[in-house]
Amino acid sequence: MRAVACLIISSSLALAGAERVVVITGEVSDSQCAFNVHSSGSSHDDVIKTNILGHTPEECTRSCVRLGGKYVLVDSLHKKVYHLANPALVEAFAAKKVRIKAMRGENDVLSITSVEPQ
Repeated sequence: MRAVACLIISSSLALAGAERVVVITGEVSDSQCAFNVHSSGSSHDDVIKTNILGHTPEECTRSCVRLGGKYVLVDSLHKKVYHLANPALVEAFAAKKVRIKAMRGENDVLSITSVEPQ
């Protein structure tokens, strides 16, 4: 009986660290702006004022990614920036609001299973 109890407990602990399905609504941004590399407010506003990396949030996002940034998801409701395991899936949604369904893995990295515009 003890062996069964130990097996149940160890299985439960293993599942606690497993990936979880999440649905998050946010904006597709770039790591440079989201983490204040080029801005001071986690937005594209400062960069757009300079007209160096674009005139719109979309142009800014794409330019920052071309210069080495990564696509990220900014959840402004919960004040959190998520790294993406498969960022190519959001490329078409640069600087747009989206609803992402994903598996949340280690260090809160999202593996996207679906993306839809909001």
